[in-house]
Amino acid sequence: MHTAIQLVVFWVAAFLSLGMAVVLPNIYYGLIGNDLELRSLGKEAAIAGVASLVEASALWLITLFVPGALRAMIFPAIVAALIYKIAHFEDWSRYDAFMLLAFQAVIAFVGVPLIYGRFLAAILILVGFAVFLAVIGNFARSL
Repeated sequence: MHTAIQLVVFWVAAFLSLGMAVVLPNIYYGLIGNDLELRSLGKEAAIAGVASLVEASALWLITLFVPGALRAMIFPAIVAALIYKIAHFEDWSRYDAFMLLAFQAVIAFVGVPLIYGRFLAAILILVGFAVFLAVIGNFARSL
């Protein structure tokens, strides 16, 4: 695959996962009786576009030059969380940015096993994350 096409594919995948990672915490926060302050659709799409470009560029550079160093993807994920935290500086706490990262990580950790046909691994990750969300939701409701 041509490297420019690979970058675009990574960008689209990162944009879709980040978009889902913004929508799903909003739904979750609505279920636990909290509110996640979001901007308009266009502004959120622009923020997701910039943050996903950072993530996709890092993934592209890592797979191109250092294929064995995928652990280094934690740094672009943190940069994406910082971009969201800066964009929602007055509205979001640091926990909201953490939840965004958690949802995006789970989307990636479920998506990759599904692509490779490892359905049990994907189900176990979803169940573990559901338990995590239940505990966090119970704690948040008690406050």
